[in-house]
Amino acid sequence: MNWIREIWRQVRVDYQEAEAVSTGKIGRFEWGVFLVAALSLMVMNFGGTSTMFLMVAERVDIISDNYWELGHLVFWVVACVLGYVVTPLLYLKMTNQEIGKYYLKAPSDLSYFKPYLLFLIPTSLLVVWVSFWQDFQLIYPFYSLAGRSWFDLICWELAYGVQFFALEFFFRGFLLESLRKAFGYGAIAFMIIPYCMIHFPKTAAESLGSVVAGLILGYLAMKTRSIWGGVFLHWLIAMEMDVLSLIQKGQLPKL
Repeated sequence: MNWIREIWRQVRVDYQEAEAVSTGKIGRFEWGVFLVAALSLMVMNFGGTSTMFLMVAERVDIISDNYWELGHLVFWVVACVLGYVVTPLLYLKMTNQEIGKYYLKAPSDLSYFKPYLLFLIPTSLLVVWVSFWQDFQLIYPFYSLAGRSWFDLICWELAYGVQFFALEFFFRGFLLESLRKAFGYGAIAFMIIPYCMIHFPKTAAESLGSVVAGLILGYLAMKTRSIWGGVFLHWLIAMEMDVLSLIQKGQLPKL
């Protein structure tokens, strides 16, 4: 158990070092971050609704009946990108912030992924167990026709991956780096609340798990100053959830 104690010791050291240089004050920039975050969540939540999709799809008649649901989900992904990425970037640009500092830098070597791999293994095992639950199978995959063909499944998972980049940038990039100067690692506490709430439409177990994942992914993003481990971890687990759900329901496309 020495490795667990060492991890905990390192977390405490990082927290104390960040706390020593944090101001603890909310200035105009931080107030703007909170307001932009609220706007971003509204754009994401309401921009991708069925009502909005129907309004656009009726005017731009380019989606066939066979892919209507997939088109709706891609529309939702676009709303996520507009809310989670474009809206925060506009604010950062208006306030003359250096975009490159917001954890978008690619990792320099493969050792960066080691803690994410350690998190992936137990999480994957937990997903296998949860995949037997009926409420899990009713929710996943979001695209109900994902099992119709490999084309449907692959298109959906690629779109899903884009959504996870947008989500990680907003929660683990924009919010954490914007609030780091004022609160240090305490910025994670502000991030976890809305992050947990967006999981409410899913299962209770997933909402609870989002708190644990938010703490771990938030810490790793701030320590490494990169969101890419979180993006790939989130995406891999999501694909595992979809595939396992399809297997449980006997709907996985045949080779």
